[in-house]
Amino acid sequence: MISHSAKKALVAVLVGILALPAVALATNGMYLVGYGAETVGRGGANLAISDRSLALNFNPAGISQLQGRHFTANLSVLAPSLEYENMINPPLEGRDALFPLPAFAYVRGAKGSPWSWGVGFVAQGGMGAEFVGESTFFGTVDRTFTEVRYGTLSPTVAYAINEDQAVGLTVNVGYADASFDFFPDTSFFNPEVPEMSFFGVAMDRAGGLQTSVRAGWWWRANPRLSVGAVYQTKTQSDFKNGDMVVNFEGHPLLGQRVGYKADLDGFTFAAQAGLGFAYRASSDWVLALDVKRYFWDDAIDTITVTATDPDIEGAQPEIVLPFVFNWKDQWVYAFGADYRMSDDLTLRAGFNYGENPVPSETLNPLFPATTERHLTAGLSWLRGNKLIEFAVERAFNADQVNNNTDPFVNPFGPGSRVSHSQWTTSFGISWALDRRSASTPGGDME
Repeated sequence: MISHSAKKALVAVLVGILALPAVALATNGMYLVGYGAETVGRGGANLAISDRSLALNFNPAGISQLQGRHFTANLSVLAPSLEYENMINPPLEGRDALFPLPAFAYVRGAKGSPWSWGVGFVAQGGMGAEFVGESTFFGTVDRTFTEVRYGTLSPTVAYAINEDQAVGLTVNVGYADASFDFFPDTSFFNPEVPEMSFFGVAMDRAGGLQTSVRAGWWWRANPRLSVGAVYQTKTQSDFKNGDMVVNFEGHPLLGQRVGYKADLDGFTFAAQAGLGFAYRASSDWVLALDVKRYFWDDAIDTITVTATDPDIEGAQPEIVLPFVFNWKDQWVYAFGADYRMSDDLTLRAGFNYGENPVPSETLNPLFPATTERHLTAGLSWLRGNKLIEFAVERAFNADQVNNNTDPFVNPFGPGSRVSHSQWTTSFGISWALDRRSASTPGGDME
C-alpha cells in the first residue's frame, strides 16, 4: 500500500511535470500516434522494434535488448487546427496554440544478466479545444474550453528468456486532470419551463492518480523477422477536488455566481492490445507493421460532473451534469519503414490510420478526437554514442457533422460541424552511456 504522504508527494511531482506541457490534441483517440521521434517517424509502428529506452512506453519487453545504461530525452510539439460551426455560428476557428509534450526514459541492462530495468516519464496525451466569440441559443456571445492532461511515471522490468525472446512489465503511475468552460458568462432562466433554463459553468482542475499495467512480449523468429505483442489495462482513474463556478446571475433568487467543489466520474483512458511485426528486407531496409485495438467503449460512455459544497447559503446543494459520449472501440494500423542511408544516417517514413472513435450523434467541439489519417517522416543521425532524432507528423483534416436533435445529448444543435487537423514535430536525443545496443532489427546503434 502507498501511504497517504507518499501519494501526496507523487502527485506533487507529477503535477509539477505536467505544468510544463499544455494539453495535447488527440490523435488515436486520446493517445498519441507515437512517443519519441523515432516512433513518430515510423508512423507509430514500434511493438517489434523496441530497442530504445522509450520502448518502456510501447513494449516493455524490448528494453531487454539493451546493454549498459541508456537515456532518451524527447520533446514533441503539437500545432492543431480546429474549426466549428452550427446553425447560428459561421465557421469559427479554434484558438491557435502550441502544445509541448516531453518524454524521458532511463534503462539499465546488466551484462551477463537476463534482467533489465528502467523508468520513464511520458506525457501520454489528452485532448482539448477552445472557441471564443460563440453565439448561444440564449442570445449571448460566449466561449467553450476543454483541457485534459495526462502524464505517467513508468517503472519497468524485462526478462530475457533467451537471446531471441523476452517479456516485460510496466506499471504506469500517473496524474491526469480535466478542466472545461461551457458558456460560463451565460445565465438564462426560463420561468415557463424551468428545466430548459441554462446556467453556464466553468470547472478547473479536477484530477488525481491514474494507474495501469502494461505487459509485453518480444520474439526474434529468425534473423530477419521479429514479433512483438502488448496489452495494457485501462486506467483506474480519479478526477476529484475541482473548483467549479456556476453562473446563477440570471436566477431570480440567487442572482450571482456560486462556487462548488466538483468531481468527475466515468472518464478513463482505454485499455489497449497490439501485435507488431518487423522485417529486415535487406541490410539497409526494415519494414514494420503494428495493429492495435483501443477499447474506448469500456472507457468513455457518459461522463458525470457532480458539484457539491456550494459557497453561497441557499444555493442548490448538489448539481449533477451528465455528458453523453458513447465512444466506440478503435482499430489502429501503423506502417513504417527505416532506410539506413549510411552508417550514421537513417531515414524513416510511415502512415498511421486510427478509426474515429467518436459517434456523429455525440460529436461536440469540446472533445474533437476525430482525426484518422497520419503521414509521418523522420531521420536519425548517429554521432559517437549519441543518436539525434527528428520527425514530423501530419494529421489530415477530418470533417464530421452531428445532426442529433436531442438538446441534452447535442447542446450545440443539429448541423454542428467540427473540422480537425494538426502538425506534430518531435526532436529527441539518446545516449548509450556504456556500450552500444545489441544487434537488433531496426537498431541504429549497432
